[in-house]
Amino acid sequence: MPYDLLSRGWLPVMQDGRRSTVGLRELFARAHELSDIESMLPPGAAGLWRVLAVIAARVTGLDDIELGVEEWYERREDLLEAGRFDHARVEEYFRRYAARFDLFDANRPWMQDPRLRTECAKSSGINKLLLTRPAGNNQVWFSHFTDLVAVPVPAEQAVWHLLAQLYYGPSGRCTSRTVAGKAEANSKAGPLRSSISFHPLGRTVFESLIAGIPFPAEYDHGGADTAPWEADELPDPLGVPARLSGIAGVLTGRFQHAVLLKPSDDGNSVVDAWITWAWRNREFPDKDPYLVYQQSKQTGEFYARQADANRALWRDFDSLILDDVGDEHRRRPLVLRDAEELPGSLLETLRVRAYGFEQDGQTRDKEWTVAVTPAVLTTAADSRLAHAISEMRQTAERVERHLERALRNAWIAINDPSNGVGMPQRKDISTGPWPAQAAHRYWGMAEAIFWGRIRRRDLHGAAEEFVHLALDVYDEVTDSAGTLPRAKRAIELKRGYIFAAHAAAPGAGPAKESA
Repeated sequence: MPYDLLSRGWLPVMQDGRRSTVGLRELFARAHELSDIESMLPPGAAGLWRVLAVIAARVTGLDDIELGVEEWYERREDLLEAGRFDHARVEEYFRRYAARFDLFDANRPWMQDPRLRTECAKSSGINKLLLTRPAGNNQVWFSHFTDLVAVPVPAEQAVWHLLAQLYYGPSGRCTSRTVAGKAEANSKAGPLRSSISFHPLGRTVFESLIAGIPFPAEYDHGGADTAPWEADELPDPLGVPARLSGIAGVLTGRFQHAVLLKPSDDGNSVVDAWITWAWRNREFPDKDPYLVYQQSKQTGEFYARQADANRALWRDFDSLILDDVGDEHRRRPLVLRDAEELPGSLLETLRVRAYGFEQDGQTRDKEWTVAVTPAVLTTAADSRLAHAISEMRQTAERVERHLERALRNAWIAINDPSNGVGMPQRKDISTGPWPAQAAHRYWGMAEAIFWGRIRRRDLHGAAEEFVHLALDVYDEVTDSAGTLPRAKRAIELKRGYIFAAHAAAPGAGPAKESA
């Protein structure tokens, strides 16, 4: 039975605090009324917003690579003034590709390769598809599924995992696929593997989609600008791939995996899946417009900044408003550069949502994260203010490093015969529990200081506030050492490391900015 993604309710959305589910057709028809799309699976959501950006660009004409930047900005502003997608253009687009949005179509299932039924000697299993389940010989930890019993998954959930596999799939060993007598069982990593992705977030889904469309001329490489569901023919896995070009090329043309879902008899669930390689030796040099890129000190090449589940979003905020940050020369996502030219009423309320997925290159998925910034992107328009914000972030990190050093040295002094006088006599003393406990306390409160000062446009004296916070955290953490004179002496001796953080700051702090 068909599962039409245009009409079936598989997308959870919010409107006026109420949750409902819609298909793609209704999503675009009501995008100006809906406040947001709820993320069922963050890695899948990062892929979904890229797919939706392609469709939004198609139905608005913002995919036109012939437009100059000023003309493109003007067209985008006209669309925002209209306040909604043109119903006729949306219907015309979905009507043209109606058969391509069936999740279980026998010939062209959406974003899948039907040839895997015959080209793969065996399936990969339903557990391999789902990021939330263990597969193969992996241990069962939090979800009690095994390959001995294949528990189906509802189709509306399987779509999110399909997108996650295409964008974040691992490199290395995969299900064997034989094409024209050539059998291979390995793949390269998906285009977003291990990355953190930044997306504009407006007051409505319509605003989020329009603000999230990248300037297309950046990706004009002379090739076809075609999304997988728009292509007339399935690609030849052993052939020379078409040159990437346009918005569809950069956002939906860089997959390294081929996936196929097997539906249940009633078409409401997925009972099995094939996940294997899509290409042999294909490279994708284009830079994704939603990623931060940084420079390798060894090679000078730019690569996507990796996700770190332990690093809060605000610590990378200056990478979203500046084009050259830190020793790594981090460059902000191109879509946020284009956001500077949005109308003021939207820019003043625009936030940024980040989807991070900390992984290794092959099989280990550690943790995914979602975070949202306050509406402070207007700071990007003021270069002096943006650099002052960057310095404040660096100050906060410098103070935390000094706090960590103070706690580490205090712990060692307490447990060393020297009691902190001169060099430690023992080399086997651990750093102890205090640095981790302090980091947990410090970063949460430092974030409140950071955003508060940006909202007030008051960046003067931030170093002093971070130092006072570090001193409070230092006292709170070391309080567990009790009142023994030996411990109190070591703690007081090492406190001075925290004050050194302020001395290392370049000046007394950034000048106060006007509102």
